[in-house]
Amino acid sequence: MRHLLIGLGATAGCLFANGAYAQSSVTLYGIIDIGIQRASNVGGHAQTQETSGMFNGNRFGLRGNEDLGGGWQAVFQLENGFNGNNGTFGQGTNASGTTAAVTRIFGRMAWVGVKSPWATLSMGRQYDFMYDFASIAVSNYVGSFMHRPGTANALLGNNGSTTDFDRIGGARVDNSAKLTSAPLAGFTLGALYGFGGQAGAFSNGSTESFGLKYENGGLLANAVWTNLKEANSLSSYRTYGAGARYQFGPVRVSTMYTNARWTATGDRVDTIEFGAQYLITPAFSVAAGYFYSKPNNEKKNVIMQGTRNQVGFTTLYALSKATNVYATVDYQRAKHGYSAQIYTLSPSDAKTNHQTMVGVGLQHFF
Repeated sequence: MRHLLIGLGATAGCLFANGAYAQSSVTLYGIIDIGIQRASNVGGHAQTQETSGMFNGNRFGLRGNEDLGGGWQAVFQLENGFNGNNGTFGQGTNASGTTAAVTRIFGRMAWVGVKSPWATLSMGRQYDFMYDFASIAVSNYVGSFMHRPGTANALLGNNGSTTDFDRIGGARVDNSAKLTSAPLAGFTLGALYGFGGQAGAFSNGSTESFGLKYENGGLLANAVWTNLKEANSLSSYRTYGAGARYQFGPVRVSTMYTNARWTATGDRVDTIEFGAQYLITPAFSVAAGYFYSKPNNEKKNVIMQGTRNQVGFTTLYALSKATNVYATVDYQRAKHGYSAQIYTLSPSDAKTNHQTMVGVGLQHFF
């Protein structure tokens, strides 16, 4: 018996030693954001309703890593979006290359990868590099209603999903491999390829995305190009852009330009925007944003019709490190006789060329 106990003790010691070497960790995190909004001119009438994700999209997720030794790590992230009003899943769009509706358990992200001292390689459902603009875009200051109308989703087959025509709101790419370098002298490079998965037609339905980021002190700058090739290979949906953000003291300012183009018709939309945030106190901030979107072939453009101007203002107060209350106002005007359409409202909602949205909300981070 004594020899058996010694043997068991030695085995347990080896297991504990290996566990100490691995040093793995898993973190549960999320955002719950719900508010009350009042939108003017919805079918010709004002509408008041409870809204999920008015400032940040609701989500919960798991992220983790395991130390493999020598500066290498195994990493993963699983993230689900949900509607805070009724608890339903978010991102329940069609799967890549199919017409059948699916329920995604982790619709925002589902990937696993290996991180080295030089780069990270990840595979699964993940964002293309246009999403890097999310921290520069005016929606970062004044909420999701400063995203563009989600018309591009109806244009062509999804490889993942799109939420707005230039993809900065977070387009995910299914079946993708993504390589991101470690920062070097402030520069980070990245490349993504989403596999189309068609037999005998390797590139059909595929996605390519490339990003360059520079970060130094208070400066953050990005340049990105993304190409989604349609499943029939006849055309592509291409987006590119460049932007910068600068923080000096309590003030943060940003500017950005994006171009979205569908090669099937030659239609494109150019967007330029500006945003600023001022921290009056560490807990209280005010922010403003403006964007201008102009389509070519304005009367026939299938991406978006009508040149649009939109402004937004937000004030936010942090009750704690994890809980905020906020109020936001957005106003959009469409030119040349087209109806305004603030993000998340359907194209037929507004009956005139202008629309206003006022909202108050509460968000909690965990």
